[in-house]
Amino acid sequence: MFRFLARLVLPAVVAASALTVPAVTATPAVAAPAASVAAVCQRPVVYFDLGNVLIDTSDWSNVRYEAGALSYLRDLRSRGITMGLIINIPETWGTTQEEKLATMKQYIADRWVEPRPFVWSYFEGHIVLPRTDAERKPAPVMFERALAEASPCVPYYQGEVATELTAAAQVGLRTYQVGKPGRSFYIPASQLRRR
Repeated sequence: MFRFLARLVLPAVVAASALTVPAVTATPAVAAPAASVAAVCQRPVVYFDLGNVLIDTSDWSNVRYEAGALSYLRDLRSRGITMGLIINIPETWGTTQEEKLATMKQYIADRWVEPRPFVWSYFEGHIVLPRTDAERKPAPVMFERALAEASPCVPYYQGEVATELTAAAQVGLRTYQVGKPGRSFYIPASQLRRR
């Protein structure tokens, strides 16, 4: 009788124990979270106003480079410094940023008297224009956009209008007023810092 029960019970016990023993499986390796790496500013970023900073607009029928502007820009470019423009133009110059930029370039070209054209390529991808008249400087909007675009760098803004420089500084840009007597017209390239 015990043999008969053993034949019936033993296979059932073995089968039941096989079902209750957890299978040993390889556990996939869990990657440790990547250490967060703080972004590092690789090179200085400098934004400029255009009129009476890089180009002389005191006479709109004879627009030309400000004295020393082209050589200064070439020096910055040779040092690998990123350059941009923050320019007030009317909202009516286009419905898109591309249209506004094309209108502005043509406006300058039509009045340009120098044999060398303005070096727009130095600023490619870093030209900040107002989307509406309400965004025009000294409103902070364009300075905020330039600051975000330059991140993680803290950009410089070189201009001639005190209220614009104040607005730029309040947003967090470093500022330099061009053309002040007794010092370099532009901030010396050697003084530009990455952070």
